Amino acid sequence: MSAQGRPSHTFDYLLTDTYFLHQLGQVRNVKHGSVGEVEAGKGVITRYADGRPTRFTFKTKFDRVPHVQITPILIDPKSAFKNFWIYHLAPSGDQAVDESGFYLGCCGETGLNIHFEYLATAVYTAGDE
Repeated sequence: MSAQGRPSHTFDYLLTDTYFLHQLGQVRNVKHGSVGEVEAGKGVITRYADGRPTRFTFKTKFDRVPHVQITPILIDPKSAFKNFWIYHLAPSGDQAVDESGFYLGCCGETGLNIHFEYLATAVYTAGDE
């Protein structure tokens, strides 16, 4: 790290390649074509008494299973904090994330609604399509 808190190394490929984010969520490179997919969104999960997961569907189906990051949103920071956990939960031992969407479970008091943002990404190597 440099004294200014930035990485001291440079990323030459960012200067020589041009990347575009297509409206359908594909990241394209001028030289290599499609190199990945991305989708971001928001959702709300409710804690059910029986603990069942909730299914969220992507706007556009991915070509491969993406990595999904979940970030909870505290809607009213002035209200009393309620302890909770959000986690990927696969029903019946299946995958929690697939090309079409993902399952989430939550732990907290029954009826609790948790707002969250998600970021789903799939990165491919050149010629890997």
